[in-house]
Amino acid sequence: MRRFMLFSLLFTGAFMVSCHTGYQPRQVQYDGYTITDTAKKSEALTALLRPYADSVNKSMNGVIAIAAMDLEKKQPEGTLGNVLADAMLAMAQEKYHTHIDAAFVNYGGVRLNMIPAGNITLGKIFEVAPFDNAIVLQQISGKTFKLFLDHVAGRGGWPCAGVSFTIKDKKAVDIAVNGQPLDEMAVYTIANNDYIANGGDNCDMLRNLPADNINYLFRDAVIAYFAKQHRAGRKISATIENRVSNAQ
Repeated sequence: MRRFMLFSLLFTGAFMVSCHTGYQPRQVQYDGYTITDTAKKSEALTALLRPYADSVNKSMNGVIAIAAMDLEKKQPEGTLGNVLADAMLAMAQEKYHTHIDAAFVNYGGVRLNMIPAGNITLGKIFEVAPFDNAIVLQQISGKTFKLFLDHVAGRGGWPCAGVSFTIKDKKAVDIAVNGQPLDEMAVYTIANNDYIANGGDNCDMLRNLPADNINYLFRDAVIAYFAKQHRAGRKISATIENRVSNAQ
């Protein structure tokens, strides 16, 4: 069921400026309409929209890659999350022309629980990542990085690439970046989406850090990464690598 709001502007005044008429809205009114499957359809409107719907459906049904296995969203680590994080890291490095130490995909931003084995359509990627979030880079101290990873650990673990850690008592321990222990005195370059970099999902430790943003959407990065694998004749697959694990 969808709810639509019909707005109408009531213009009650006009004024003349340099021989041009301008209108100033004085009041805004709206009516709410509930549309269900039993509502009468407009054949004229359906005919008007059909060419556009056909075009969109054709595009969205286009196959961009093939999954060799079911890719699942899970915590603390899942195969779908690993693939998405790998895509973010690889394509961000390509677009920004710089080395990136680690990339993160917030768990709540992944909107499908699974991509099944078989053809992966463009529409499926839009289902996985429906938000227009851009990939941004931030320079972060090792100390602040630890705070961020503790936050991620407290949320049960997020998809990541370039970093590994264990969750113990809702904190990140045994942290390794590019295979080396986290150095709290070092500076790292990390990739997140702009929502997280701006402090979303309570990531306040990132909010005031400068961020590089070229408006490269995370979704576009995934599409490009999957398409590149497809052109190379490779199917999309992943394994559990203990990037994020729970302490025993």
